[in-house]
Amino acid sequence: MEAAERSSRPDAAPASAPSKVRVHLKAVGNAPLLRKMKLTISGDEPFGSLTAYLTKQLGLRSDERLFLYVDSAFSPVPTEPLDHLFKCFGQGSELVVNYSTIGAYG
Repeated sequence: MEAAERSSRPDAAPASAPSKVRVHLKAVGNAPLLRKMKLTISGDEPFGSLTAYLTKQLGLRSDERLFLYVDSAFSPVPTEPLDHLFKCFGQGSELVVNYSTIGAYG
């Protein structure tokens, strides 16, 4: 009830627009290079949407795998929002995501 009252107050701050995250994609191993290696994506998009985008851009077949790593160290769950990953692992003004068609970082 309190939350509903707070949101109806005229002095309550309006909901802000979703943040944008600048993503820098880096090929690892034998992964093909992309023409556009830097993207700006809505921060509320899940990490899985980046996987789907890359799979399409690279023209991978359904039997080919794609591995994505943040901070050259780990692969986030597909449901993790990009803005959360940026807040935790961003480097400067961008989130660096390494991609490969073979397992690269164990």
